Amino acid sequence: MEPTAPSLTEEDLTEVKKDALENLRVYLCEKIIAERHFDHLRAKKILSREDTEEISCRTSSRKRAGKLLDYLQENPKGLDTLVESIRREKTQNFLIQKITDEVLKLRNIKLEHLKDGATNNLSRSNSDESNFSEKLRASTVMYHPEGESSTTPFFFY
Repeated sequence: MEPTAPSLTEEDLTEVKKDALENLRVYLCEKIIAERHFDHLRAKKILSREDTEEISCRTSSRKRAGKLLDYLQENPKGLDTLVESIRREKTQNFLIQKITDEVLKLRNIKLEHLKDGATNNLSRSNSDESNFSEKLRASTVMYHPEGESSTTPFFFY
C-alpha cells in the first residue's frame, strides 16, 4: 500500500476556515458590505430571511458585517459561499486574496502539526525500519511558501 502525506479532514478544513474568519474579523468588518451578499447567501441556504433581517437591523456597516461573519462561522460552507459571492460581485476581489492567503497559512500550520505528530510517533516505533521509512514518506508535504502570494483557488475539497 502506497503511503500518503498527512491530509486534513473536512472537519479540520471547517475549523481552519472558522479560524481564518476569526483572524481576519477586524479587517473583514471594515471592508465587507454585508447587504451585497444577502441574495447569494440566501440562494445557497447559508442565510435565511430572518438572518438577513437580523443583520440589517444593526446600526453600522461594521456591526452588520460582524453579524454576517457570525452566521458564516456557524455554517461549514459559509466562508466558501462568501468567496463565491465576492467573485460574483467583482467589486472586492482583493478580499479573496486576503482570505485565501489566511486559509492557506492556517492549513499549512495544521498540516505541520499533523506532520510533527507523525514524526514524534516515528521516534517511538523506529524498531521496524520499513515501517519507519513508510511513515517518513507519508509525512512529506509540499507547503505554500511563507509570504508568497497565492493564486490557488480557495476551495480545498
